[in-house]
Amino acid sequence: MSISGSEEIFTTWASDLDEHELSTVCLCGELDASSAPAFISDMKKIISRRRNVIMDVHLLDYIDSTGVAAIISTKNAIEATGHKLGLVGCHGLLTKILHITRIEDELRCFEDIDQAIAGLKLT
Repeated sequence: MSISGSEEIFTTWASDLDEHELSTVCLCGELDASSAPAFISDMKKIISRRRNVIMDVHLLDYIDSTGVAAIISTKNAIEATGHKLGLVGCHGLLTKILHITRIEDELRCFEDIDQAIAGLKLT
C-alpha cells in the first residue's frame, strides 16, 4: 500500500501483519529536512492505528539528523500507545549515526522482520 508519493526522492509504504498486531513500513530514498514532514505525516496515520511498527530502512539512501529525529519522535509516539518500534536493514550512514550518537540501544536494529518480531517479543 502506498502511503506517500509527495516527495520525489522519498517514499514510504506500509503493510500489515495482523497476527502480530504489526505494521511494516518501508522507507525509500532520502530522509532529511525536506522529506521529514511527509514522513511524519505518513507515520501519524500508522500511529493512530495503535500497532507495533517495524521500519525497513534498507532502501534508505541517505538520512540526516532531522531524519533520525523524526524516527525517534515516531518511536516515542508509538511507545506512548503501548506499542513498539524496531528497525530492520540498518546500514551505512544510519548505522554510523546511531553508533556515534549512542542511541543504538534506543533505536533497535535487526537483520530482518522475523528477528525484529522475536527481538521485540511480538510473538
